[in-house]
Amino acid sequence: MPIIVGVYSQLPPGTPPSLLERALGEAYKPILTYIYKNPTLKIHIYLPASILEWFEQNHPEMNMLIADLVKKEQVELISGSYYQSVLQVLQIKDRSSQIEKTTTFLRKRFGKRSKIGWFYNQIWNSSFVSTMALGALDRLIISNYDRLNGCLVATEPYQMVEMGKKIEVFPTNDLIDSAVASLARENITLKEFYEKLEQFKNLEKEKFTTVMINLDLLLQSTAQYEEGPTTVDLFESIIDSVCEDQQCQLLSSVKFDTIKRRGYLSSGWYGRDSSIVDIKSFNDIFIKYDELNLLYGRFLNAIELTKVFRKNKDIKKRCEHLLLRSSHGGTMVSDPSGGYYRQNYRKLSYRYINEAQKLLNNSTPGTSLIELDVDFDGNKELFWQGKNLSVLFRGKGATIDQINYLPTGWNYGDTFVGYQAEVERLSMLNLEDGTLQSSFNDLFLPYNSAIDSYAKNIEKSAYDCSKNDYLIKYSENNQNELETVFDFENLPFNLDSLRLEKKFSFKTNTIVVEYNLTNTSNNRVKGLFGSEMNLSIGLKEDVEEPVVYTVEKAKNRNLSFGRAVAPNLKNFRLADDINKTILSFATDNRFTLLKDNYSVKCATIMGKERLYQYTMFLPLWEFDLQKQQSLKWTVGFRIERRARVAQKRNQ
Repeated sequence: MPIIVGVYSQLPPGTPPSLLERALGEAYKPILTYIYKNPTLKIHIYLPASILEWFEQNHPEMNMLIADLVKKEQVELISGSYYQSVLQVLQIKDRSSQIEKTTTFLRKRFGKRSKIGWFYNQIWNSSFVSTMALGALDRLIISNYDRLNGCLVATEPYQMVEMGKKIEVFPTNDLIDSAVASLARENITLKEFYEKLEQFKNLEKEKFTTVMINLDLLLQSTAQYEEGPTTVDLFESIIDSVCEDQQCQLLSSVKFDTIKRRGYLSSGWYGRDSSIVDIKSFNDIFIKYDELNLLYGRFLNAIELTKVFRKNKDIKKRCEHLLLRSSHGGTMVSDPSGGYYRQNYRKLSYRYINEAQKLLNNSTPGTSLIELDVDFDGNKELFWQGKNLSVLFRGKGATIDQINYLPTGWNYGDTFVGYQAEVERLSMLNLEDGTLQSSFNDLFLPYNSAIDSYAKNIEKSAYDCSKNDYLIKYSENNQNELETVFDFENLPFNLDSLRLEKKFSFKTNTIVVEYNLTNTSNNRVKGLFGSEMNLSIGLKEDVEEPVVYTVEKAKNRNLSFGRAVAPNLKNFRLADDINKTILSFATDNRFTLLKDNYSVKCATIMGKERLYQYTMFLPLWEFDLQKQQSLKWTVGFRIERRARVAQKRNQ
C-alpha cells in the first residue's frame, strides 16, 4: 500500500535567530540532505513562508536545494497561511489572501503550484473549505486526533463537501504523532519511543496511510539529551519504520476524485503540536488569558479603524498589510517555539498594530483620547495616543494596561503570567493564573510590613485596589489629562477610610501622575501606599533581567539583581537594549522600592529555556495622617531614546 509521508515546522515570524539557526543546523539542512541522498524517498514538506524568506536572505542554498528536490519530484510543498495565522480569528477576505500569497510564493520560487493545504497548529474550521477553494487548494492534510475531545476521528482519507465546495482530507496517523509528542514532553523514554515505531510496522495499513513528522517536536526532544540521538537520527528512525517495504508516494501523483469515501471534519483543534490545559474550544484562550484577549481586542479595533479610513488609499493599504503581519499565531499557542510565553512574538504583533494605528492617527489629527471596549467586558477603556506614546487606561483600578513607545512600537505594558500547569514559574509564585498585570496599580500595605515578602494576591499582605471602579473625569478641551478619584471605606490594616485622587497628564515622552491621599475617617491612619509598575523590557537573548540603577548626586548606583528592596530612593532607571531606550521613574517624595522579575521555564526547541516576561517595580510611600490630613506627591515615568555617545576621531 502507498504511504504519504511529510515533515513540517511551524516556527512563526519573530522567532529569534538562535532558534532558527538551531533548526537549520539540526533539522532543516540535514533532513533535506538526507532526502537528496535517497532519491527513492518521496516526501511532502510544509515550512512557513517566513522561514523560506529567511533562507533566501541568509542561506539561499537551502531554497536552491528545495527547488532541486521539487524539480526531481522528490518533494511536494504544502501551502498554508503566509504569516502562520490562526485563520479563524481573521476576516474572511484575509484568510484566502494569506493562502493565495503563500501559494504564489511557492510557485514563483520553486516552480510548482501547491494544491495541498496545512493550517497553523492544525486549528480547523469547516468554513476553510471555501477558503481553500479560493486559493485553488483541493487537499488537506491534518491529524486524526481531536485534541479538544481527546479522541480519534476518521483514519482513512475522505471527500468533504461544504457549501458546495469539495476537498479531499488525508488524516495523519496518530501513533507516530503521539510518539513524537510524548518524547518531546518527556512522557516516554527513548526506548519506549522506538517500541512505538515498531508497533507502527505491525499495524494493518489503510489504502492510504498518511504520516506527518513535526520537526519542532523532534528538536525539542533532542535538546533534552546531551548525549543521545540527533534530530536527523530520530527522523531516519521514523522513516525506516514508516517506509519499510512500502512505497512512498506524492499526492500530486494521485488523481483527484480517487478518494470515494465521504466524511466531514468538524471545526476543532487537531493534532499534538501544542500544549493546552482546560481548553474546550480555541477561542477559550481569550477567556483564559487576559493578556491575549487584550492583544486580540487591539487587533480587532485597529481593523475596524482601518475599515472606515477613507482619506488615503496608500495608507489604508499599508495599514491592512501591517495588521495581517500582526496576526501571526505565535501569540496564540504554547508549542516548541515558546509560543505566547516568548515575548518576541507578542511584541512583534503589538509593533505592527501600533505602527498601523500611528499611521491612522497621523492622518486624522485632532482626537487623541477615545473610548472603546478593548477587552469586550462591557466597560469602556480609554485609549490615548500622542506623538511618541500611546496608553490604554482602565477605569477599574485607574490603571494603565498598555504603554506603547511608538518610535519602536514596543508595548512595555505587555506582561504575561500564564498558568502554573503549563510552565515552571521561577518567581512570584502566588500570582493569579491568567491575570493582567497593570501599571500605576494602587496598593495599601500595613505600616510594619515585611516588604520583601509582599504578595499582591494574599489579603494579609496587601489590599489590591484594581477591582475598584474609580470615578474618571476628563475634558474634551484637554484630552491629555485624566482625573480619577475613589473613596475607600473599611480598609484593612486599620486604615479605615481614605480618599485617593490621581491626576494623569500624558506628554510626548512622559506620563505624570499627581497623587493626593486624604484621611476621611475620624481616626489617625498609618500605613504604606504603593503604585505597582509592571514593565516588560526588551532583553538580549543571553540576558536574564534588566539592570536597574538609581542616580544620586550625579552618580549611578546599580540596584541588586533578582528580588530586592532598596530604601530611600527618589528615582530609578533602566536601559532597554533591544529598543535602545532609557526608562526613568522619578518622584518628589522619597520611597522604598521593591523589585522582582517574572520569568518562566518551559520546554522549547532549545531545551528547558528560561523566558523573561516582565519586571515588577513597587515604590512604597509611608503615610501617617490625622483626620482630614492629606499627603501629596508627583510621579513621572519617562521613556526616551538612549543618547548616542559621540565617537572621538583618531588623531
